[in-house]
Amino acid sequence: MNKFYVLILIACFWLSGCQNSAGTKSSYVKPNQKAAELNMRLGLNYLQRGDYNVALEKLDKALQQDPSLTSAHNTIAILYQHLGELDKAEKHYKQAVNRAPKYSEAQNNYGAFLCQQGRYQEAEKRFLAALDNPLYRNPAQAYENAGLCASRIPNVALAEQYLSRALQLDSKLEKALLAMAEIRYEQSDYFGSRAFIERYRDATAWTPEALLVAIKTENKLEDQDAVASYSVLLRGQFPDSEQAKQVRDGFY
Repeated sequence: MNKFYVLILIACFWLSGCQNSAGTKSSYVKPNQKAAELNMRLGLNYLQRGDYNVALEKLDKALQQDPSLTSAHNTIAILYQHLGELDKAEKHYKQAVNRAPKYSEAQNNYGAFLCQQGRYQEAEKRFLAALDNPLYRNPAQAYENAGLCASRIPNVALAEQYLSRALQLDSKLEKALLAMAEIRYEQSDYFGSRAFIERYRDATAWTPEALLVAIKTENKLEDQDAVASYSVLLRGQFPDSEQAKQVRDGFY
């Protein structure tokens, strides 16, 4: 979903079968809660497989069985976002974060959603709310999303701040690495851009966007052997991409 991470993994804390902080299982289960959680998991599986109709059916049923199930609100919000039904997506994101402010996955997802709508300040608040939970298992992704969002404003200084923090936590975050390479390129720091491109290359598979940044960077550094090498990769792996056409036409 664009450049942002949307997490569809459900935190254990929000399911009744998980242990509480004392190491014991909850003795109280709401009516239909277990059935709701089963349908939520089924809906999540269908969503991950791209079977949106069945996913929606299962998630709707989960919320009928337990309207307070925050993981179901988070997951159905992601589904509605995929379907382009943005009002419904936001309604369920709000349900998830209002019912469980420490549900960091939902806060992060809602932040990514808001950023995609151009609501940058609201998005930043959600990313920071996700990070406010010391038990959050994926803080690097929230920092990365916050940095990507800040780069859209654009607020380069803020983007660098968040992206640098993300990479301190996880040095192989490919979106953060590419974004930092782009920022360094725009700052005319071509050696800095090259360094991030090399880290990107070592961390993940190439994308046409990353190869174009690599080509542009090496062209500025006047390394035509590297330009040719990256161009061959771009044409070979992504021959129909807009980036390949741009390079073929010499617009870089």
